[in-house]
Amino acid sequence: MAPAPPLEAPPIPEGARRADPWHRLRAAFAWVRDRYFVIDPRTAGVFRIALGLLLLADCIRHWSHARLFYSNAGVLTNHYHLFRPSSPYNFSLFHAFSSPGEVHLAFALACACFTCFCVGWHTRLFSILSFVLVTSLDNRLVMVENGGYVVVNILVGWAMFLPTEKRFSVDALGRSFRERDDRTPRSLGSRDHLEPLVKPHVSLAALYVLANLATIYYFNVINKSGAIWRHGEAVHYVLHLDRMITGVAVFAREHLPYWSTKPLTYAVLVAEALLVPWILAPEGRRFTRPLAIVMMWLLHTTFGVMMRLGPFSWFLLAWSALLLGPEQWHALEAWHRRRAKTVVLVYDAQAPLGLAIARLVARLDPLGLVCFEANVDASPSLLMARSPKGEHFAGRAMVGEIAQALPCGRTIARALHVLTLGQTDAVVDAIDRHRTTIARFFGLERAARHRAPRATSPFRQRMDRSRVVGRELVLAYLGLAALSQGINENKSVPEWLKHKQPKIIEATIGYPRIYQGWGMFAPNPIQEDGTLTVEAWTIGGRRVDPFTNAEPDLDITDARGLGLDQITQDYFNRVRLDRNRVFRQPLRDYLLRWHEETGRPEDELVAFDVYWVHDQCPPPGQNRPSNNQKTAILTYRKPGVSSVNGAPLPPEPKVESAGN
Repeated sequence: MAPAPPLEAPPIPEGARRADPWHRLRAAFAWVRDRYFVIDPRTAGVFRIALGLLLLADCIRHWSHARLFYSNAGVLTNHYHLFRPSSPYNFSLFHAFSSPGEVHLAFALACACFTCFCVGWHTRLFSILSFVLVTSLDNRLVMVENGGYVVVNILVGWAMFLPTEKRFSVDALGRSFRERDDRTPRSLGSRDHLEPLVKPHVSLAALYVLANLATIYYFNVINKSGAIWRHGEAVHYVLHLDRMITGVAVFAREHLPYWSTKPLTYAVLVAEALLVPWILAPEGRRFTRPLAIVMMWLLHTTFGVMMRLGPFSWFLLAWSALLLGPEQWHALEAWHRRRAKTVVLVYDAQAPLGLAIARLVARLDPLGLVCFEANVDASPSLLMARSPKGEHFAGRAMVGEIAQALPCGRTIARALHVLTLGQTDAVVDAIDRHRTTIARFFGLERAARHRAPRATSPFRQRMDRSRVVGRELVLAYLGLAALSQGINENKSVPEWLKHKQPKIIEATIGYPRIYQGWGMFAPNPIQEDGTLTVEAWTIGGRRVDPFTNAEPDLDITDARGLGLDQITQDYFNRVRLDRNRVFRQPLRDYLLRWHEETGRPEDELVAFDVYWVHDQCPPPGQNRPSNNQKTAILTYRKPGVSSVNGAPLPPEPKVESAGN
């Protein structure tokens, strides 16, 4: 298929140029528009699939903590959070779900929504619902929010305005079946209908996804102004944050020589700095965009496997899909043509199921490598493939031949082989024998009688134009709000640019939590490591940490990674802060009913002390943390109980500040 036609206006004769004083301005506008305001619908479709899969995976990740962090059986009940909201602008659908069963239902519905968005069924509706759900999930437990959650909120927010439904979606497939009367081999093989589908989509949203991505990297570099980054010691300190790192990072810090961490630190800064011009370069995008994609994958895959940062790294990989342009699609098409083989699909024209499958294959073949041939006589075979050499194939061999002509066809063939438990031949034979029953079940007899699509009425055309204008006005407002927030929130922006935001801007940013402050490990990485440890005594005589159901560990200097997931470690780190003191009350209530969680009356806690256990990361050139300390942030002694199994309870420690 030929690349999309350019958006540039036709050349203007020299005489007309002199007569038109605005031609230079229009030419400049067209130059900017074609480089920053357009997005390929295929790019938006691939982005939707990647984003939907990640939303589903992230929802399942949160679902695994449904009871402890999102239900009233956990550490923060919905009614307490409504009474003491985490921010002035706090709204969450998850506040409506209380019991663990209700919360599990909420997560199941969220997974169903993300699945519908991923496959592109009623895409516009489910893109909006996905935005409401991800921001609701964030607002339900703001204490575990980090920059990755904000990235998710922003990315799903911009996705609502992108043409994610136009390609590679159930919506696009259904629209194509309704609008195309391709019931002959010639019409099945025609690809003229694809030209409008590759026409670039013009919108402010295309500019925003590029500018916002570049902004993230720009401030992540500029805000890293501390001495540790300048001296090349950041990677060393990050590798010793036991509460954040994975086993891969533990292996790296134990085997990498110290001198290697300096060039790695500078490499991170250089990579993030290079991404800004590579993303925004107006010319040479055929080279700069692939370079940016490769660099993002190298950078964030490394972050993702070495640190528990939540969704940050993985969703930025999905964001990288939006850098694909027509140049990259044209290169991919040329690459596929070199590897693919043409094939003829012979279908039973008398069977509605045969025609339906042929129409489906035609829509999966944008490059026109599958030719079609109708068998008008009564045929014992519903479908059959024929190679250019005249070889005939049926069953699994037929599926394999057709797959070699389709983009991603080999992957589809392998998936079908797995889904059929290796019995592709038997399944194809069963479909062949029951073709009439299957066609009747799916109503293909009625579908075979094509109905011409209705012409768009003038009123509908005006409504469509009004919707586009409304969309761009909303985007213009959101862009101004994001710009205002970025100026106010990033420390490296000069003070004279900062300003008092109107309440409506604060609410626009605050409710969906689409902040614009970027600076991971800035201006310096964290130099103090720590975690929350509960030293508790049960009525049965056990000394236990309810979060681990094991002996409390009050010394973390010998840790080789604490094994905490992002949600748990961020909750531990935030609840110890003075500004979150009010959220220790529901933590206290959870510990007091811990025996209900275990189902053992002897596990009732008669005393507990909640400590922030922390140590100092080793200085450059050393590997052993030092200065292990414990700071009590919450204590409890059951009235009338002074000993357990004859052993006296220790005195209550003094509650102190563990940070602001």
